[in-house]
Amino acid sequence: MLDQKIMWVALLIFFAWLGDILLAHAEQLYVDSKIGHDANSGTLAEPLQTIEEAMRRVNSASEAGPSLIGIAPGVYVLQRAVVFESNRAYTDGDRLTLEATVLPGDPEWKPNLMPVIRLAHTINMPTETQSFQIRMDHVTIRGLKFLGNPVATNYHVAIDRTGSALDDLIVTQCLFVEDDEEGDLYCPIIGTGNRIVVDHCIFSGCHNSVVFWDGPEGMGGSGNVIRYCSVSDANISGVWTCQTQEDFQFHHNIITGCKYFWMRRPGDQQRYSLRECVVADCEYYSGCGAAFGPFQETDDEVSFSEENVVRHSRIVLNHDRQSNDYLHVVAGKPGSELGAGLLKQE
Repeated sequence: MLDQKIMWVALLIFFAWLGDILLAHAEQLYVDSKIGHDANSGTLAEPLQTIEEAMRRVNSASEAGPSLIGIAPGVYVLQRAVVFESNRAYTDGDRLTLEATVLPGDPEWKPNLMPVIRLAHTINMPTETQSFQIRMDHVTIRGLKFLGNPVATNYHVAIDRTGSALDDLIVTQCLFVEDDEEGDLYCPIIGTGNRIVVDHCIFSGCHNSVVFWDGPEGMGGSGNVIRYCSVSDANISGVWTCQTQEDFQFHHNIITGCKYFWMRRPGDQQRYSLRECVVADCEYYSGCGAAFGPFQETDDEVSFSEENVVRHSRIVLNHDRQSNDYLHVVAGKPGSELGAGLLKQE
């Protein structure tokens, strides 16, 4: 019995040592716009100042294993798009993660602690700009607030993941806001390829929310998901799919006050499944269009498989910017039971 206890103690010591080794080899960089400096080491005690410098270091490194960029509360003004293009062999488990150091649901979290990402692009002509350009697989973006572009003629995209055969992007607990104070945000998330998962995000006042664009040979990707999200007052659409494969998952979402609930490319006839959602006060249910706007409502050939989708309800959102429930459905009102929003219910 004593030998067995000694063996178990030895195993516990070994696994603790192994955990320390793995943690030591995991790349961790921290960014703080208020106290950081880009000449620093990037540790929690000596953070960098810009997200651009953190990504430059990640992109230029070659060590295997996961990477974490922790972003402290503050405002991060980008002079150009941050490009994610590391060639390291990330995996589903060992991935690149950009996340707030204080996350929605943490005991000390408040909406005003969300790191704010804004692009300071001043080209005063019709063009497309991006805050983040994702050109690699296995990326998670979590707990950030994205604003629009101050130049209204820019078709601004917050997170752009377009390219051949890209896989595995998770955007979770992020807030995307456009209003007179925040600037124009045409498309918060646009992507091609497989497994774009948008989870517990809020989109307020944007032109669109998520656009699943055409992939190679005109076909969209598989394994794409929108769940537990809230989209309000989109002046084009709640979601836009272009040849996205029919395994697309859409559930536990609130879509309210949009021109179209769902947009697609003219001629697309995929049959998508929706469940546990509220679609309220949208001018049109389903429409079709091209890159920069809608054409018309879709005809009878377009249909959806719906389970527990409520089309007639009045959604009441909390507009108190100081509340932890900011832009969530007011508790007890229709749709609040779905759990859509930044805060994940246990």
